Amino acid sequence: PHEFSTSTFCPGILQAESEDVLLQPFSVSVWFSGAVPRHLAHSNIPIKISVSLNEEYQLFTVPVIEIASKRSREPSNNVSNLPSSQYEPFSASDGDTSIPFLPLPSTFNHMDSDHWAELSSTIQSWLVTLADTVTPEWTWGRDAFWYAFVAANPDFPNGKWAFWNPSIPLEGQFIEEWV
Repeated sequence: PHEFSTSTFCPGILQAESEDVLLQPFSVSVWFSGAVPRHLAHSNIPIKISVSLNEEYQLFTVPVIEIASKRSREPSNNVSNLPSSQYEPFSASDGDTSIPFLPLPSTFNHMDSDHWAELSSTIQSWLVTLADTVTPEWTWGRDAFWYAFVAANPDFPNGKWAFWNPSIPLEGQFIEEWV
């Protein structure tokens, strides 16, 4: 795949109750100039989006990507001005797969490893119910599982850590680099 666009962004920070700071969430809007010829268009055109942190921050925080599909044909530079009805939660293209753990509840505390453990367990349960492990949804879920698992077990693969369902392989860029 070709990398057409990259950007570096420094999110705002918020002082936490401890001496730590929290990186503030931010929204990104992606649109495409030009059109795909009809004979090349399939029902699913995969788009890879990745977020990375400098190595010195990777022990402390994990980026989580939430995807929503904008149904309008006109590009917009300001997502916050769009009515929420133009967005749909991320789901499989056939409409049969929902992601029950998104959005995260407002009570989710990203600083609490118990919250991450509960999230990784929920993601794991969802993953093992998906029959087709080659879909983009399953791959996305596997990566989300490993982000949550490591947030719950930051000493992994050393020290004590929870066991996971062996049907979820140690695969994906994040976990392969982590171990």
